[in-house]
Amino acid sequence: MLLATYALSTLSIEQKKQRGFIERLQQQLRRYGTSSGPADAQAVMAGIEQLGRFAEARHQGKVEQCLMPAVRRASADAGPLLADLESLSRAGGQMLGELRHSWQRAVHRDVEHVRQLLGAVELYCQNLLHRLAKEEHELLPLAQRVLSSDGWFSIGTGFLRHDASQARGPARASVAPPAGHPARI
Repeated sequence: MLLATYALSTLSIEQKKQRGFIERLQQQLRRYGTSSGPADAQAVMAGIEQLGRFAEARHQGKVEQCLMPAVRRASADAGPLLADLESLSRAGGQMLGELRHSWQRAVHRDVEHVRQLLGAVELYCQNLLHRLAKEEHELLPLAQRVLSSDGWFSIGTGFLRHDASQARGPARASVAPPAGHPARI
């Protein structure tokens, strides 16, 4: 039971950090959309790269490596929800690839192209926020209902392994800036 509490608390805290990270980036990118200069263009690219690192960390995160497989094994009813979450991940990955490609074209054109790119970044952020909301409001309650104590034990130990591997990793991607510091893009 203790590992179940640990796992749920960890997921809840990470959800809040991730949502805050995305919302801060959105605010800063909206501000860049109202100005037009080379420094702003570089800041937008830095924001896109930061979103890319966020997405990579998210993709390899605890939800997709530990929680989703356990829920899939525990309940056949989870199939549609998990498929929806996987679809959102795939769509987000495609959007991110297109953003990186579009950036190269937009930076050499006029301000309007940069603003269009900012709109695409906003859609990508909305995709990430939609997925986080589905996880929080649908996946976590489902996991609480269908997972056994042994399942939670497995998830909790998976989380601990994940944390340890992240701490040892060569270039640990930060999903959120330290508390009290705004995200920089």
